[in-house]
Amino acid sequence: MKMLFFFLLICLCSLDLVIPSVLGTGPDLFATGDYNGALKAFQNELSATTGAAQAPVLSNIGTCYMALGKPDLAEENYAKAVSVDPGYGRGWINLGVSQEKLGKLEEALNSYGRVSDSGDLALIAEANVKKGTLLASKGRFDEAITAFESAEGNAKGSVAVDLYTGIGGADFMKGDIPAAEMAFLNAIEIDPSGAAMAYTNLGVIRITQKRYTEAKSAFETAIHNDPQGKTKAAQYLQKLQGMGVL
Repeated sequence: MKMLFFFLLICLCSLDLVIPSVLGTGPDLFATGDYNGALKAFQNELSATTGAAQAPVLSNIGTCYMALGKPDLAEENYAKAVSVDPGYGRGWINLGVSQEKLGKLEEALNSYGRVSDSGDLALIAEANVKKGTLLASKGRFDEAITAFESAEGNAKGSVAVDLYTGIGGADFMKGDIPAAEMAFLNAIEIDPSGAAMAYTNLGVIRITQKRYTEAKSAFETAIHNDPQGKTKAAQYLQKLQGMGVL
């Protein structure tokens, strides 16, 4: 039964980029989906800044390139951002995300590790959650759990949801079903509407426990909270219904 849902549990967390709030038109254009317009606005802003003040602008330029499907140019600008300000934690996180996209996984792990230089506990927690997610995708579950647990206490909101969803996925793949179940329930308790992946993974556990009605309910909740279908809960619900156990 685990193999049926194996891909789901490896995909523990999303890799969202956060564009820092900067005065001007760039963030507004980005928010409306005009990524080319935002890119031009940030490039104009860059020419009016110097030194470490360029770091968030360069990061915004990188985020525009990510949105435009150009991770190589995004990586280049994120690297420039942390070059002008090595303590810019958001830049290191975004650099790691772009490196993951490019398949540079060890470099991404290093970038997430550099966020500790920022001294921002919330950003460090976010970086450790992303690090844990990447380690889990490589099958390094013990290291992943260590990274996730180091973020406890400082992870808030969606980062905390990803943290416990990640712990649950790693525990499941290690065969510790009770621990995985508890972690997914923790994620759901933090933010029921934002824990679609945790609901989906909880549905997987309910199938292994032969609690099929509860699995169906978990998948349906995930579908309701995930209109874009990132968790693939709809496909898993269809497979469950095809098993003839409901």
